Amino acid sequence: MVILAIFLIREYQQQDLTSGLVPSFSSKTLSGEVMNSNPLPDQAILVHFWAVWCPICNLENDNIQALSKDYKVLNIAIQSGTDLEIETYAEDNNMALDNLINDRSGSISKLFGVKGTPSSFIINPKGRIQFTEVGYVTTLGYRLRLWWAGL
Repeated sequence: MVILAIFLIREYQQQDLTSGLVPSFSSKTLSGEVMNSNPLPDQAILVHFWAVWCPICNLENDNIQALSKDYKVLNIAIQSGTDLEIETYAEDNNMALDNLINDRSGSISKLFGVKGTPSSFIINPKGRIQFTEVGYVTTLGYRLRLWWAGL
């Protein structure tokens, strides 16, 4: 019964997620760099939505930080407070600021149809969303998806 409930909740959360071409956007990170959703010619990218109030996101944080050393990661905080509040959270949780975007208004998450956190989109080098995930994903799970999308 529990497995069925989890499956149904996951299906609901994923039903309106954007598919096909990645929505175009650009935004400043907390370190002041401008990041965008443009694909890379030789590598898949991860667009990861999370929130400071999400316990699953907190569990997954180390996975995302490990990936950001080898892949382009857009780490987007959804309606999680001011830049200063997110910077404090990031410092307390060993998060890099150079790929961290504060989506204070939720406009970027709306572009992607995000209803639940964490939500992740893996974009292939042609700019198409190849994988979507809602919920916890292991580092190995992300690496395999990013590797596959980059082929």
